[in-house]
Amino acid sequence: MAALATVDELEARMMVTFSAEEQVAASAALDDISALARHYGLPTWGNPAPVPEAVKAVVLAVAERRMRNPEGYVSEMAGEYQYRMPESGAAGFREDELNVLRQASGRAGLVSVPVQRPVKVAHHRYYPFGKDYRRGDF
Repeated sequence: MAALATVDELEARMMVTFSAEEQVAASAALDDISALARHYGLPTWGNPAPVPEAVKAVVLAVAERRMRNPEGYVSEMAGEYQYRMPESGAAGFREDELNVLRQASGRAGLVSVPVQRPVKVAHHRYYPFGKDYRRGDF
């Protein structure tokens, strides 16, 4: 299945021009991330359903992180200098990005499930205390 974003869009986002090897790596990254986005969102995105712009933005953000840091390093240290990047969540998606995918797919929040059970309807109506509420006897 086709990626949810293109290599050209990723190049524009990163403001670089990829070499031939980098284009292959970017294409593979976009394919992988798109497959995971469909897993967390809707499998029909891109075929036939249109790709929401928010989903495309998430896919490009994760692909950019992967292209800038392919090994996935989260910390760096040189002498006394130390830098730590936030770690990614499931499959490279941060929690906020997963929320965007879920919301775009309609899988976020509470849902109600209709439940039916057999109901036995009595032949006689029962009104407590002998009052008929239909006539307004209160």
